[in-house]
Amino acid sequence: MVAFLGISLWIALATVVPGLVTIAAIYGAQAATGTTGLLVQLNLIGEWIPGSIAVTIMILTQSLGILLERLLIDRKWLGPEVRVKTIPPDIDPRGELKFKLQPYLEYQGLYLLIAQLKNDDDAHGHLQRALAQFFLSNNTLVSFSAGIAATLLALWLNGDADLTGGLVYLGVMAACLLVSFQVAMIRFEVMTKALWAAHRCRPATMPMSRPLVELE
Repeated sequence: MVAFLGISLWIALATVVPGLVTIAAIYGAQAATGTTGLLVQLNLIGEWIPGSIAVTIMILTQSLGILLERLLIDRKWLGPEVRVKTIPPDIDPRGELKFKLQPYLEYQGLYLLIAQLKNDDDAHGHLQRALAQFFLSNNTLVSFSAGIAATLLALWLNGDADLTGGLVYLGVMAACLLVSFQVAMIRFEVMTKALWAAHRCRPATMPMSRPLVELE
């Protein structure tokens, strides 16, 4: 029954969310052209438009965040490919005190590892929390970039816009963007550390997915 409810939830998300995006897209076309049509006749503007626009912004933010994530990972812009890390004594289950962390290599096996983990392999949710924090930081980069673009567009199209206020807001958005990028780099490292630890702590009876990279 639980599995069926899970499937039903995903079916609802796959149908309702795109439907809301469709309503927002049609309304945007009518607003841009100054026309009225089916949405007015169905009385959908007051009831569905605000929520549809909000959902569309969320979907676009996530979509652009996914593209940005791919760019940052492929170009390796989130830090060096190899990092030497030290571990305090009596922490690592295999007794290591220093190891090489290859964050981009760890990230490549992210979803394969998640699919193999059991419920008690991440009992305290450390890996789940690290993943959520990284993707949150990554998606906020899109949000602040949108704020910069919107401010520039408003200053360009509106001759009566407050130039001083716009420039100040641009500075604030740029600072937020820089801070978010630094946080994304930090969270990426934390996430890959959690992935490395998850590999190390898996049961000894389960074969390793790939050999560990030791210090030379």
